[in-house]
Amino acid sequence: MEQLEFEAEKEKLKEVLEKYKDVIKYYDLRLEAIPKLYKQDTVMLENMLNMYAQKLRLMEKSVKNPYFARLDFARDGEQKVEKLYIGKVGVMDEENNSITIDWRAPISSMYYDSNLGRASYEAPEGTCTGELLVKRQYEIENGELKSYQDVDTVSNDELLKPYLGANADNRLKNIVSTIQTEQNAIIREPLNKNVIVQGVAGSGKTTVALHRIAYLVYNNRNKIKPEQYLVIGPNKFFVSYISGILPDLDVNDVSQLTYSELCSEFIGEELELINEEKKLIKSISNEQELTYERLKVSMRYKDLLDEFINQLNKSIIPDKGITLKGMEIIPSNLIKEIYNSISTNEIYNTIHKKTERTKLLLEKYIEDNYAEIAKEIKEKYTDERKLRKDVGEAVKKYFKNLIPSTIKLYERFLEDLEKDMNKIDQWNSKGMKEEKEDNAKSVKEKIENNIKNIKDKKVEFEDLSALIYLKCKVIGTEKYATYRQVAIDEAQDFGDFSFYALKVLLESATFSIFGDIAQSIYQYRGIHKWEDMMEETFANDCELKYLKKSYRTTAEIMNEANKVITHIGLDAAMPVIRHGEEVKYIPYNDLENQVEIITNAITEYRQRGFKSIAVICKNEKEASQINDALAKHDIIAKNITNSDTEYDGGICTITSYLAKGLEFDGAVISDASEGSYNPNKAIDMKLLYVAMTRPLHELRVLEQRGGVDK
Repeated sequence: MEQLEFEAEKEKLKEVLEKYKDVIKYYDLRLEAIPKLYKQDTVMLENMLNMYAQKLRLMEKSVKNPYFARLDFARDGEQKVEKLYIGKVGVMDEENNSITIDWRAPISSMYYDSNLGRASYEAPEGTCTGELLVKRQYEIENGELKSYQDVDTVSNDELLKPYLGANADNRLKNIVSTIQTEQNAIIREPLNKNVIVQGVAGSGKTTVALHRIAYLVYNNRNKIKPEQYLVIGPNKFFVSYISGILPDLDVNDVSQLTYSELCSEFIGEELELINEEKKLIKSISNEQELTYERLKVSMRYKDLLDEFINQLNKSIIPDKGITLKGMEIIPSNLIKEIYNSISTNEIYNTIHKKTERTKLLLEKYIEDNYAEIAKEIKEKYTDERKLRKDVGEAVKKYFKNLIPSTIKLYERFLEDLEKDMNKIDQWNSKGMKEEKEDNAKSVKEKIENNIKNIKDKKVEFEDLSALIYLKCKVIGTEKYATYRQVAIDEAQDFGDFSFYALKVLLESATFSIFGDIAQSIYQYRGIHKWEDMMEETFANDCELKYLKKSYRTTAEIMNEANKVITHIGLDAAMPVIRHGEEVKYIPYNDLENQVEIITNAITEYRQRGFKSIAVICKNEKEASQINDALAKHDIIAKNITNSDTEYDGGICTITSYLAKGLEFDGAVISDASEGSYNPNKAIDMKLLYVAMTRPLHELRVLEQRGGVDK
């Protein structure tokens, strides 16, 4: 009986593959015919060509694995049982009959959320109810059915094992078929809802974030364009790492930027982001709060900027009026009177809009009172038309450079802050710790250095929120008001003000925010409590959700990592029951011995078929040193730094803080001794936790002799 069923499923797959080939032929013919059909309409021609080319690419990518699941569903009130085959893309034949159902379609939610028996799903027309009779999962490779199994529960860790045991470069390709109930609930939250997801290491935060975007694009495709979605990542390397996933999920044209790239793009200035490794290391080594840095990502900084903007609003019209040939034709007090008569409201909510309105009203005033205004200057002109033209040009010139660039405004703000250090002292007294080293003198020096860097268009991460906020409040949000959904990954490393500035900039968007407080390694700018940010930025119009299960690593690796994170009082992750090798703790004597052990580990990993291998170090200096030493052992590894944008697998050396968010088949931690990771420092334990939770299958941890015994 089982063999007969297997043969029937093989025939079904053969039938689907034939239908896929027919649809591919149809798309090929359409692509040939489109230029003739739309030769008079170039815009429609381009749109249709792009649409069918994209359909064809997706069909060709999925033809060898057209579906991964089947649902047999009997709707209430209907006799016929629907057999639905679910795939990464939905495909229709020429007569609009479904061949496969898209995983994002409402009916597909039953695969992720429902047990056999009574089931329902939410469709646009309302709730659909019925009996779920079969829920089947398939393993298909290169168009051949390998196996299938019936599933009678919502989720089962055993079913995940074949997928979780795959190499790192293949895992994301299979995630659609293994989405778990708690992940699916987040993915399918409605577009108009703000969500913060606190997820443990390996819980699938990144993949859930991207699949949520894919889901929203699909289900809102008739009213929202892909260009109205935005993904924000922590660095260029991370953005590059995820860049290939969305197209694979049938999503194109979604912007993927770092916070600094978004800031540069918005303010229209090419900014150089200062490498913050020295600051991070200083924070790690001294566990300092770094008062000035912490101030710049706090809501107090937003208050200081508001004070500056209010003063700018009062002083934007200079004391000097409009002059022509050395004569004042429009006095300053008149221009100020017009400007101050414009009330700040939803229409005139920025200084730029108020000055533009002032200019228009002034031009009207000049038109109505031209004879009187031109009376004294008239004698200097023989041509009336020239006089009128020059008056108009004088008005344009007066308003043209009235508002300085955002960079210049920020420079002025910092100069004002330097002159009035009491503002920082007031902030310190509001609950922030006084630091022994970070006293008023060093803060003043930091502000002076900040001003110097700003003049050279060099910025620290902590400056970005202020630059965004300044331009929003002084100039406006421009095209950024068209964004409707923003997904932010590794969000625990953004400050409270970072989110607030984004909310002001992307005023029409809702947010999906993903992070892990246990991996918050930037003590001087990261989030300490999601609840504080929820209140300040979203006025609590936001839901905090949790992903507590780790799917990345083996139970052996996760259990060891949990010892590190619980040591500092944070919650342990729940590992999926996938077993592997025990974590190996290996002592070493010196650099030569250390590199020899790492070389042996890499050799063993490669023999076992591992395609991505990381040597994780505490800092860039150590990573560079080990990289050079490995080369002498004929192991060529890519040394990944903050300026890198790509990693295509293979062997790499990388710091623990850059490895955050990434995953590898196997990893070696170059040195976990107390001298590198102090068990009494929370930040060190977080960094070690990050390093330990990167590998999927195997982890080796080196310790210099004399370090902590495991």
